[in-house]
Amino acid sequence: MYHINHEAISEIEIKKSKFFGILSPASSLDEAREILTDVRKRYPNATHYCTAMILGNIQRSNDDGEPSGTAGLPMLECLRHKDLDNVIMIVVRYFGGTLLGTGGLVKAYQQSTLEAINNATLTLPVETGQYEITLPYDLISKAENLLQKEAIIIDRLYDEQITFIYQSETDLAPQFQEITNGQYAPVFQETLIVEKELVQEN
Repeated sequence: MYHINHEAISEIEIKKSKFFGILSPASSLDEAREILTDVRKRYPNATHYCTAMILGNIQRSNDDGEPSGTAGLPMLECLRHKDLDNVIMIVVRYFGGTLLGTGGLVKAYQQSTLEAINNATLTLPVETGQYEITLPYDLISKAENLLQKEAIIIDRLYDEQITFIYQSETDLAPQFQEITNGQYAPVFQETLIVEKELVQEN
């Protein structure tokens, strides 16, 4: 299941009706309600505030006055299709005076949702190890080169020797053994769940 780190917005207009799609990260029902309250304040006097959310085992949708099944459920299906979790999708509609019909409404709410998803930065929770390794200063450049390619450096501690704290999905002990002639190896600290950004293909 994919997550998002930041809010993403879409905006479309169909027959003078304006649809604003707001996709936000949410980890609980209370947080989702707070986001909806905030969106109502940001987009006042709209005709509809339709919602869909997936929060772990909780999946809900609301048509907010649109004909049954034309808004919330199509939005929820888009979230399911994209394997999203811990999100709330809100589509705000300002009615433009022309009825779109049930088919037109379904298409509009799907398009708003899909465009917001396409505008989002998706992340994938990945199990990552955090390690530390202490080395003499003459090995800094070799260690930096390895870590910049294979890991994320969290911190550098300077003392009589340098200590790197880093995160990596794989154990880099063999590589460190190689570049230090078997003298130094990293020490495992803990397992973390890290959100890894994905590049979407539109």
